Amino acid sequence: MENRSLKNLTITEVVSELQKDNLRKNDMIVPSRLLSMVEGKIIVKSNEDNDALNKLLVETGITMEDSAYNIIELGVLDTCHSHLSSRLNIPKKYYDLMNGEEDLSLIDHNVTHWLHNANKNYLLRSFIDKEEKNGVVRGLLSDRYNVMDNYDVMLATLQAVKETGINVQIESGDITDKKFFLRFTCPDIEVEAPELLKNYKVPNGSPSNNGIITGFVISNSETGFGTFSISPRAVVLACSNGMIFKDDAYAKRHLGSKLDEYSTIDWSEGTRTKNFELVCSQVKDAIKTYASQDYLKGKIQDLSDKGNKELNHPIDCVKNVTKHLIIGEEKEKSILDYFFKSGDSTGFGVTQAITYYAQHNASPEERFELESKGVEVLSNIDSFDVAVVKERASKIGSSHTSLN
Repeated sequence: MENRSLKNLTITEVVSELQKDNLRKNDMIVPSRLLSMVEGKIIVKSNEDNDALNKLLVETGITMEDSAYNIIELGVLDTCHSHLSSRLNIPKKYYDLMNGEEDLSLIDHNVTHWLHNANKNYLLRSFIDKEEKNGVVRGLLSDRYNVMDNYDVMLATLQAVKETGINVQIESGDITDKKFFLRFTCPDIEVEAPELLKNYKVPNGSPSNNGIITGFVISNSETGFGTFSISPRAVVLACSNGMIFKDDAYAKRHLGSKLDEYSTIDWSEGTRTKNFELVCSQVKDAIKTYASQDYLKGKIQDLSDKGNKELNHPIDCVKNVTKHLIIGEEKEKSILDYFFKSGDSTGFGVTQAITYYAQHNASPEERFELESKGVEVLSNIDSFDVAVVKERASKIGSSHTSLN
């Protein structure tokens, strides 16, 4: 079992993948003193006197044979490496450097030492394959973490959509070790935006219409990388670029009551029902808000107020934006290429270049962030529309003047 990043899945593929996850899930509360790292793997170890933990380890089906102890050995996904670094206060650069060495004795020593001195209980989230006799740990979380599984979130969302009676269609989904995304559109809620799109050409294509439709995106994390959220999202029909209005999102933190040591996490029907009803209620409220002609018109008007203006320094503007978003040189080249091909030298053209890149080139997590940042960038486009070289030259000139 390795790190994964699955993009643009159909709903059938999403359901299949999440069902497989449910069969592999194994969660337990373990004291940090019983955890260690050996050759880059996490070891959970118990002796014969610890009946509660012995039972948990034996039930995984992967306890090691010929040992005086009950031991399970788990590979470590990148998500858990991030948790180990942050929870044990090991600087990430140093952690990654140790983890990249052929000889893993240094990271083994560091992680084991700080785990044994942490004096905490952790929720260990893992995937176990009993047939293959192996497993991976994907999360080292707080013992107050309230699990909202992706599968349950998906089912509650689909139930909410059904109950609204509104024409809502599933666009696509993404599943990674960090996040789950499911995108929906409301094709009947469409607004024509000819002025906003008048200069835009689809890179490597041509626009089919000037319509923008509303929708929303569900986001969830099973491994502590963000809250459960529902965010409004508009889609430009000409190119399928998405724009997320994050300020209007509904969100729910994964925080619950303290969990008992040595307990396995088998959520009660009452707890799962409560989470299901919460998600269902929030999704229905969100759809009522987002699936509105007035809501979409208001958002398009906001985009038009800033986006219709021709930029004074279009190329520098894109470069300033990518620097602000901490986008590397290669990615910047792709965004600039999309910007040139679109023929739209307005602020909205910059947003379209960013969201087109997000749709076609970005990872799932990066796509969500860029579709959100594209809207934020447009709201502050004047601050990016400056000539970088002239600005620097002016500063240098000013400093020389002050020296004379």
